[in-house]
Amino acid sequence: MKHASLKRRIQPCYLHKGLFALAVNLLLTSISLAQLADTRIAFMSGWDTEIFVMNPDGEQIHQLTDDPKYDGDPAWSPDGKRITFMSYRDLKQIPERGVIRGEIYVMNADGTNPINLTRSVEKAERVSTWSPDGRQIAFTSAELFNGHTLVNSDIFVMAVDGGDPINLTNHDALDQTPDWSPNGNWIAFSSNRDGNWEIYLMNADGTNPTNITNHPAKDGRPDWSPDRNQIAFTSDRDGNLEIYIMNADGTNAINLTNHPAEDNRSSWSPDGTRIAFDSNRDDPLGDIYVMKADGTNLINITQNPDDWDLSPSWGPASALSTASKGKLATVWGNVKRTGTHRVR
Repeated sequence: MKHASLKRRIQPCYLHKGLFALAVNLLLTSISLAQLADTRIAFMSGWDTEIFVMNPDGEQIHQLTDDPKYDGDPAWSPDGKRITFMSYRDLKQIPERGVIRGEIYVMNADGTNPINLTRSVEKAERVSTWSPDGRQIAFTSAELFNGHTLVNSDIFVMAVDGGDPINLTNHDALDQTPDWSPNGNWIAFSSNRDGNWEIYLMNADGTNPTNITNHPAKDGRPDWSPDRNQIAFTSDRDGNLEIYIMNADGTNAINLTNHPAEDNRSSWSPDGTRIAFDSNRDDPLGDIYVMKADGTNLINITQNPDDWDLSPSWGPASALSTASKGKLATVWGNVKRTGTHRVR
């Protein structure tokens, strides 16, 4: 329904313009909620750390991965058909450094057909992000260590079906947690290249990296809003980790969570009205929360005291329903375990 035609139909009733605005706002809100009902949130959970998906209200939890080694950092493809993640399942150790490395995998949205994309013996990979056209992924990769301490990492990009990764940052600092802008023009990332953790923007080809936060606190984990006008991020500028939003140029940073707990790893809903994140405010292990984009109406959607629930990734509105693989949870309540499968 077009707004103009709606207005013409309401005017003969002589509604107060304030009531008309309220009616339109409620209509838009109901449309938004209907759209979000078809989306999914991927996240990592459990002591053995697997990838799960759930509805935005925390219902209908499906376990996607089932491997004895760590699976984490899920990221949805733009069409909702695939998910990239980091895993230790092909675990190797670099003997002279003693460093455990992860690799970037891609799987179907129902958890089938996981493929190791990076296969780099000498490097440790983490945190991936998709280009808006779904053809490439950017990710963090590291190869320089001092004992067990990472001293260098860069942002790489590669074709989503594999190929030779290209180093976009090529800097001797730590460059991490990339997030591709919705229009494909930029990649936001966090770096300590100026002596402090800040958020940077660079062109998608790696040129012109620019510090947009310039704050003495630690700022990191950028996440673009769907309209590309804002970036959500994590910062300790108020004394502990909180979720902030700022304009895409780094101005007007606003603390959304304002809580003494640790709030981290934000992810926007596809319509830009809500933000998911993880927090230890109700559980020291961490739960997934959803709030409106202005920080109001906070809801704990996992309420899982027995395991950690971390790193939400909110899928697109076109996300496909996932097959249960025998792991569909239909009862909401306390957590029980049967082997490696979680049932609620």
